[in-house]
Amino acid sequence: MRLDHYRACSGREKRQVLDVFWRRGGSAPAATVAAAYEYGWWAVVSLTVIVVELGLVVAVLAMRASVWGWWVGAAEAADALALLWAMRRLRDVEAVAARPDEPGALSRVS
Repeated sequence: MRLDHYRACSGREKRQVLDVFWRRGGSAPAATVAAAYEYGWWAVVSLTVIVVELGLVVAVLAMRASVWGWWVGAAEAADALALLWAMRRLRDVEAVAARPDEPGALSRVS
């Protein structure tokens, strides 16, 4: 998926897109929702890669009985929570993107 809608946004609009994607509630124009939907897929894929990489690092550190394993494990847990939140928000934004003609649809989702 390409980021055409997101790249076409100005700096202020990109902040609105991030706000629509990462936070609940509010209403947004259809173009902002479309950009948030595109951004959401990239966020989920990026967080998935980070979680997998940190999982491998935690495994190696656990085998070596390193103290750093606890710190990396905590970072792994935080990234896993961020991934779960991103997946939930992507599902919510996708539901709104499927019916863009309804005003204030984002405030009813979640």
